[in-house]
Amino acid sequence: MKNNNCYLLTIFAALLFCCLLPNDKASCEPIPSWNDTPIKKSILDFVDTAKKKIPVEDRIAVFDLDGTIACEAPLWFEMYAAIDGLNQKSAKNPELSHYTEYKYAKKLEANPADTSVVNNLVNFTKAPYYNYIDSMVWKAYEGVDHETYVHSARSYLTTTKDKKYNIILANMFYQPMLELIRYLKQNKFTVYIVSGSIQGVIWSVCPQIINLDRAHLIGTRQILRPVYKQSDHETLFIIHKGISSPLNNKDEKSINIYSKIGKKPVFAFGNTNGDFGMFHLTATNKYPNIALLLNHDDSVREYAYPPYHGDSVPAWRDSLSVNKWKLVNMAQEFKTVWKTK
Repeated sequence: MKNNNCYLLTIFAALLFCCLLPNDKASCEPIPSWNDTPIKKSILDFVDTAKKKIPVEDRIAVFDLDGTIACEAPLWFEMYAAIDGLNQKSAKNPELSHYTEYKYAKKLEANPADTSVVNNLVNFTKAPYYNYIDSMVWKAYEGVDHETYVHSARSYLTTTKDKKYNIILANMFYQPMLELIRYLKQNKFTVYIVSGSIQGVIWSVCPQIINLDRAHLIGTRQILRPVYKQSDHETLFIIHKGISSPLNNKDEKSINIYSKIGKKPVFAFGNTNGDFGMFHLTATNKYPNIALLLNHDDSVREYAYPPYHGDSVPAWRDSLSVNKWKLVNMAQEFKTVWKTK
């Protein structure tokens, strides 16, 4: 017994020494790219509470993708992939260049922040409004096997750089959010990405960066038709016109979480009012729960814009206050922004 005690004391001393070393501080500190603020404390406190009060099988965490764990300005992964697909098609068939979607793709390739396009991707002046985002996405790869789309998107996103920051697009994830996801997984949370973007583009980059398999990556689905090739032991899923319903936005996020996961989350992180549906779902969990909204207020290190898209939603702060959801200001909370490892 004495020898065992000496052994344990030696191990404990070694671990303590490691954590006291200045160069190793980050390796011992949870989510080190977060500043030491009440928000960070609330996250760490919630995880401690979850370990005591929430069974492992019910520790479900859901994250939005665009603007929550990865950059969505001036464009997001889904649109970059669509632009590349449309431009590949118009290069082979110049007649396509007369159509609006292909004109937009050429302009956005030259300047992803081109306001003559970005401000007109969704036309809110007409009812029903016309959404060029959806039409650009499905037209880019209509008639193509879905796996071909996944690989094409991955190839483009892993070789093309953001024009402002000179970072490979697929690396434009936020280091603090990657640390948070890892921290939750270390504490036996099951993590899902629940995004409004097309599922194929989520599959293209998230498995490599976040180390989540496809079963944990839930996106809006394209309309697919199976083609069976029994002689090759292969099934193709051909992309057809249109986007499947429900979309992965607002209350439809809750529907997709319910239908895909079958459980209410206890942890939800988003960045727009489009995530309020999954916030409400999380807030109705019988277990302790937390919902956090990332506010893009850092125009120096990233971009500054309000937590909504399209029409103004001036009451978004009231929603947070009434429901006790937490506001995470990027400028204040993030010690660093971009993925470092």
